[in-house]
Amino acid sequence: MLSIANVRSPSAAASYFADDNYYARADADRSGQWVGEGAKSLGLSGRVETKQFDALLRGELPDGSSVGNPGQAHRPGTDLTFSLPKSWSLLALVGKDERIVAAYREAVTEALKWAEKNAAETRLVERGKVRTVATGNLAIGLFQHDTNRNQEPNLHFHAVIANVTQGKDGKWRTLKNDRLFALGTLLNSMAMARFRIAVEKLGYETGPVGKHGNFEARGISREQVMAFSSRRKEVLEARRGPGLEAGKVAALATRSPKHPIEDRAVLGEQWQAAAQTVGLDLPRLIDTAKTRASERDAADTKMPSLAERGLALLKDFAERIKGKERDPLVPDHVLKRGPQEIAAAQAVASAMRHLSQREAGFAREDLYKAALDFGLPTTIAHVEKAVRSLVRSGQLLRGKGEHKGWLASHEEVEREARILAWANEGKGAVEPIITERRADASVQASALANQGFKLNEGQLGAARLILTSRDRTIAVQGVAGAGKSSVLKPVADVLREEGHKVLGISVQNTLVQMLERDTGIEAQTLASFLKRWGAISEGEARSGLDREARKELGGSVLILDEASMVSNADKEQLIRIANRAGAQRLALMGDRKQLGAVDAGKPFDLLQQGGIAQAQMNTNLRGRDPVLREAQAAAQAGLVRTALDHLKENTVEAKGDGAILAAERWLALSPEERERTAIYASGRKIRAAVNEAVQTGLAAIGEIGPEKIQLEVLDRVNLTREELRYLAAYKPGMVLEVAKLERALGLKRGEYAVRKVDDRKDTVELEDRQGKLHKLKPSRIGRTGKDDNLSLFDLRKLEIHQGERVRWTRNDHRRGLFNADQARVVQIDGDRVTVETSKGVEQRLGKDDPMLKRLDLAYALNAHMAQGLTSDRGIAVMDSRERNLANQKTFLVTVTRLRDHLTLVVDSAARLGAAVSKNRGEKSSALEVTERLKVAAQVGAGKDVTEKNPKAPEPELAKERNRSMDFGI
Repeated sequence: MLSIANVRSPSAAASYFADDNYYARADADRSGQWVGEGAKSLGLSGRVETKQFDALLRGELPDGSSVGNPGQAHRPGTDLTFSLPKSWSLLALVGKDERIVAAYREAVTEALKWAEKNAAETRLVERGKVRTVATGNLAIGLFQHDTNRNQEPNLHFHAVIANVTQGKDGKWRTLKNDRLFALGTLLNSMAMARFRIAVEKLGYETGPVGKHGNFEARGISREQVMAFSSRRKEVLEARRGPGLEAGKVAALATRSPKHPIEDRAVLGEQWQAAAQTVGLDLPRLIDTAKTRASERDAADTKMPSLAERGLALLKDFAERIKGKERDPLVPDHVLKRGPQEIAAAQAVASAMRHLSQREAGFAREDLYKAALDFGLPTTIAHVEKAVRSLVRSGQLLRGKGEHKGWLASHEEVEREARILAWANEGKGAVEPIITERRADASVQASALANQGFKLNEGQLGAARLILTSRDRTIAVQGVAGAGKSSVLKPVADVLREEGHKVLGISVQNTLVQMLERDTGIEAQTLASFLKRWGAISEGEARSGLDREARKELGGSVLILDEASMVSNADKEQLIRIANRAGAQRLALMGDRKQLGAVDAGKPFDLLQQGGIAQAQMNTNLRGRDPVLREAQAAAQAGLVRTALDHLKENTVEAKGDGAILAAERWLALSPEERERTAIYASGRKIRAAVNEAVQTGLAAIGEIGPEKIQLEVLDRVNLTREELRYLAAYKPGMVLEVAKLERALGLKRGEYAVRKVDDRKDTVELEDRQGKLHKLKPSRIGRTGKDDNLSLFDLRKLEIHQGERVRWTRNDHRRGLFNADQARVVQIDGDRVTVETSKGVEQRLGKDDPMLKRLDLAYALNAHMAQGLTSDRGIAVMDSRERNLANQKTFLVTVTRLRDHLTLVVDSAARLGAAVSKNRGEKSSALEVTERLKVAAQVGAGKDVTEKNPKAPEPELAKERNRSMDFGI
């Protein structure tokens, strides 16, 4: 792994890195070495001398000049600590295979050279404005260390980057290190990719590739590794408990002083004895590796190398069960090149599919990292070359403007262009349902008669647009709490009076039920709607289904609720169906500032930017408390720190575990107050921690139980379809669910237990419910297809009590059990559980009932579950260390759920404000990334979309694409 930290004290750093016990006379060859073009320009080469190093960390250059501002504190430098997985440290330091040390040093040095080229920056002040410029040079002291703080074998390199860099004008300035921090995991991945190839050449066999490219040596068990990992055990112990603890915090909390090694010979003997105690025969493993390498060099062995196995794997990707299916993202000419180039092409193709499932555009470095982490035998240089090839071919399009350095797939650019085109196809395509004057009068009359109040101007504008527009597809952009249901109820009354069927569509079953309850509109999930009618959106005429769709949907008004949470792929189908079926209206209702879809795209925002007819509802009617309403308004405007200032009297900074504190606050309320008070958690980890703490508290005060039952539930692993095509996704004990027959894989619908994973043969052994074994070769999973047809789950033990509040994690429509809907456990009788659904219906579930595997505790909700919901009071838990979840969209959803009061539990209000302000949490748009939105909107508005080939690019868009084809990265 790679950890990054700022160096605090120049003198202490110089002593620690360059003058400690590791560089005693007996280990003189291990002294620090200068690395980098910056060091070379300063005349620093060879061995690092403590005096020189100390001076450079103070910002003092060899010529007597200095960098930084006089009188201001100078940051000495940045420490990048590259650490090998433990098994390789054992082979290198206990087994004394120096070849491993050299291989890792070379891999680290290569990663540092890449960082120097791509992450070395400084700040320039020009005309009062600060801008960042690349410099391409670093001054690095690279030091090898061999132990951790518990004096266990731990081969790692400290790359201490001094806070100096030379600009193009020859002047030395301080280093801006933001990109070094941002690219840390990528640097680790590229170092491990190079190291993996090197140790294979040395004759070693490598284990599966894990997080950030890390992997262990084959032949050393997990138990043997952990016998030398007491330091890791200390950190893991510090992270235990129900709450979220960042690894860095846990590491610092358990950190003891690093004592000098008094006698390295004695320490080595201790390591050898420990190895023997756990049965670790390192000499045998090393001798076997050397023999294998010698035989391979002499071409006398039949054992495949990593490169050969990688090449075989790639051929297997290309040769599917029925004939040959070439990967369209791997150019033909690449297959005539070396194994590493072939591997890079396949890795980049996989990375592109993987990232594109979740985002329409992505940073170039994210594509590099995803490609390397698939574990194919290649390096960063080959990956960069493969990416440039896809850019030249037009499969990848380069980002522009503020998205410079980003990429978007050609497929997503065209999909978003089609979304705009289908929406524009409906412009002026329908007659108004009623006149504006009648609309205003009819809606207001219905609102007064049935709800007892008049609609405000924003609400009335939304109603007017739905009833009077000549466009089929329209948007209602409404802030959180704008009174959407209050609009839809009278609008639906008017529509029915005018003879139009009204159908509500939403992304979750809970929101479907709310829509029906609050507005009286018949509703269903988007997934079920697309399953029923999706085939007519594919372009080819289907006369029977088309007639059926026109009969059922023609002239109807479709209302899509929480439209921001719908992906590009689903929104494209929905608009196309509305057009083909002749719907009178497709009204997209939501807030583009709230959470987006899990999968790629932000089409609700895109359509608004593209000029779709829209109404604005900007008044928050939900917040009844003045202070809370001010905070909600600030959050809606993106003023995070202002919102936190409004909430400061209700903000609690948890000195320990925020999840436990939130649970204690909720448990301290009366049962009646608890019913009015929801708990919101920013993510899955905190939600799970709150649920566990609340359950423990309720059991202790006797409000649940005493009857209880131990269950084994399924937690979905968040993987893309492309990740499922790689062996690294599968681990014994998991469960693979096949939603629909996979004929090519020989798997029927149902659940399969993962019994064994064989990375030599790239196979997974599965067992079905009847005990029959099946062999799955993940690489034969199709590159395209329905993304949720195959799903992997972890098994988790869950104890539930009588009286418990639970929620479902999948659907059972027949019994009225819906995904995300809540239920109450009313009785536990032996191995039978009786639940009462949200609609008051009791269902009895026997011990083998599959729905007992598909539930979870429901005391806390995360942001994606909470969007669209409302409660009077709430307790919300957010943690600034949850980097991906501490963003403006999650914050907005969390703050705007409440009417009367919010208690915000945080680790630090200041740190949370800084983290959320920096992270907008925005989904990407391919047209935005490539700055083609304006062109696509114009093309869509003026074109005639034909039925023959709706996926073909329009001529104008194709010309625009061709004009920008001389890409290069």
